[in-house]
Amino acid sequence: MTNAIGKCRNASSVPVHSKAAIIPIIYVCLLLVWQPANATTGLPFAKPLRFGVDQSVEFTVELARYRYYFLDVVFYFQDPEQRAVAKKIVGEPTPVCKALNDCGITPTFLVTIRSGDKVILTDTKTPVGHYAFRANQFNRHIIITPLKPGTYTVTVQVTQSADELIQIPAGIELSTDARTLDIGN
Repeated sequence: MTNAIGKCRNASSVPVHSKAAIIPIIYVCLLLVWQPANATTGLPFAKPLRFGVDQSVEFTVELARYRYYFLDVVFYFQDPEQRAVAKKIVGEPTPVCKALNDCGITPTFLVTIRSGDKVILTDTKTPVGHYAFRANQFNRHIIITPLKPGTYTVTVQVTQSADELIQIPAGIELSTDARTLDIGN
């Protein structure tokens, strides 16, 4: 640093109270930049779905951010044998499954998203392949949709499914990619 005359002075000549005042400013800046990994409380949110038993799954979720949200059907497995069954059901990854003619078993869903009495979205989807997997599950997108902050009731109705889907645990999952910015930023 230079003083008014232009001579250099070292940082130790800065008063101690000035250094202490910087610490809370840095702390506040870090809090603003370092937001929670999940864009909303409780995501990903999953609810079990039993093919052949449940006609529909419904849940209410409160979203805190304006983002794209993923509504997925998830196929769970616990051991190598169940993983092989789940892999047969989901097929190859979505971008290449049609070219490889292996998109797995494809149920059809009617998705309805409501905010209060207002219907935000109603759509019939037949998802194929899978886009992600974890140590104990394969994920298949049903729909990707932008939603603003608010409370939503999501209903996922199974309109068509194969008997093979009865043999594996499944669920409906709502999530978002915490690495992305909010819409509008």
